[in-house]
Amino acid sequence: MLKILIRTALAILLSLAYPAQQLLAADTSKVLKLASSSWPPYADQTMPEKGAGMDIVTQVLKRAGYSTEITIGPWPRVLQGASIGIYDAIATAWYTPERNKTLYFSDPYFENVIRFVKLRNRPIKFRSLADLNGLLVGYVTDYAYGEEFNAATNFVKIPSNHVIQNLLLLQRGRIDLTLGDRWVIRNELTNYLPNSISDFEFVGQPVAKRQMHMAVSRSRPDHKQIAEAFNKALKEMRADGSYEKILNKYRTRLAPLAESPL
Repeated sequence: MLKILIRTALAILLSLAYPAQQLLAADTSKVLKLASSSWPPYADQTMPEKGAGMDIVTQVLKRAGYSTEITIGPWPRVLQGASIGIYDAIATAWYTPERNKTLYFSDPYFENVIRFVKLRNRPIKFRSLADLNGLLVGYVTDYAYGEEFNAATNFVKIPSNHVIQNLLLLQRGRIDLTLGDRWVIRNELTNYLPNSISDFEFVGQPVAKRQMHMAVSRSRPDHKQIAEAFNKALKEMRADGSYEKILNKYRTRLAPLAESPL
């Protein structure tokens, strides 16, 4: 009789514990390891909410029912880590066919616009790359400016490691132009050259435009489900104004930059 009572008690305890274990597993699957390289103002360890891109993605995922654990590190490590499943998703990714082999891309949630920048007192015009004959153009190595820029040979390309280095070279007259994402340029000037912002201006049409996505590791069996939930929540946030509210929070932190007439 005692053995029967013990077995019955154990069965009851196991039946109670099993649903709890299932619930714990379900909760764990809703916590996403989200990664990005440092790319202010879109992602940076020192920024509020870890940057505009991180903020948007985490808020959209929260609407979709997911929480996040954020890692910001070197881009090669982030890309490789997400490709093999160390990270569940990259928050700030541009689509390429090669990346699509290991990552599943969400709908775009932001457009990066690459612009040329010059000093306001320089009479440089930019309608096409042919206008840059003989000029010195500063660029950041390993940055995707587009095939047309990469293939151009009619101007001299001066490499550097950081956007701010190019802006300082431009200010000192060591180069004629530099280029970069418009929010990145404004962020660098706001943070490092706040008293000289009026010396600079964007010139001409965008050099390139890139769509920013969240990219989910295909090593997760539910990668498509995560991306679809993100897409649905993003659509809802754009409709109710909460997406635009996040963007405005970061827009107001960036100093405006003049536009040169064509």
